[in-house]
Amino acid sequence: MLLTDKTAVVYGGAGAIGSAVARTFAAEGAVVHLAGRTLATLEEVAGEIRAAGGQAHAAVVDALDGGSVARHAAAVIAESGGIDVSLNAVGVDHVQGVPLTELRLADFELPVRTYTRTNFLTATTVARHMGRRGSGVVLLLSTTAARVAMATDGFGPANAAVEALAVQLAGEVGPRGVRVVALRPDGIPETARHGSHVARVWARMAERAGMTLAELLESPGAPNGLLPGPVRIQDVADAAAFLASDRAGGLTATTLNLSGGAVLG
Repeated sequence: MLLTDKTAVVYGGAGAIGSAVARTFAAEGAVVHLAGRTLATLEEVAGEIRAAGGQAHAAVVDALDGGSVARHAAAVIAESGGIDVSLNAVGVDHVQGVPLTELRLADFELPVRTYTRTNFLTATTVARHMGRRGSGVVLLLSTTAARVAMATDGFGPANAAVEALAVQLAGEVGPRGVRVVALRPDGIPETARHGSHVARVWARMAERAGMTLAELLESPGAPNGLLPGPVRIQDVADAAAFLASDRAGGLTATTLNLSGGAVLG
């Protein structure tokens, strides 16, 4: 298994991508700590992991509050002896598809402020600990919005900032044995079935396309990709497990392109 004897923290652990990554980390041998806002949904995922033979714990953490993140990290370290891997899969509802020239400043700022804040707080908190230990992997989640020229409100700039953060943090903590990598999947239609803000974003996309949400989710292929179907949640989870493992020991200060060819390079 790729992650035997590793301790992993997944922020946004009850979300569509976060829960899939947590399950995969656990299946690969990691002890997984799920962090998020709603204990009931976190415990549901943790229960599924334990039922499958894995090890998982759940805790309420406000990933936009530095004190909350720090207290949780300290508790995980006290219980498990350290943190080997972290992934931030926190999401936020936001306006998409409105031209920047027609967008309110508040709508532009929301994703930029939120995604940069949560990724900075979680990544730097665990990186400080990992640097003292001399090893660890920090994973950040971006999307192809970071690289495409389209009306994405502040979501595109937010993702670009996350990818830049990965590079800068990697340059700082790399000499201490810590790797930092971002994952860049294309839009994943199946995340809409998970509900929450993701479903609302996809519903707005369907409305603009003159389709129902069900029609959009059942439409074939990835319009801008090179592969016959869209990127799957499990594709992201599998890639995250590989990046978190020693087999990816040479990868840092980079973004892994999981777009199915929708974005090149």
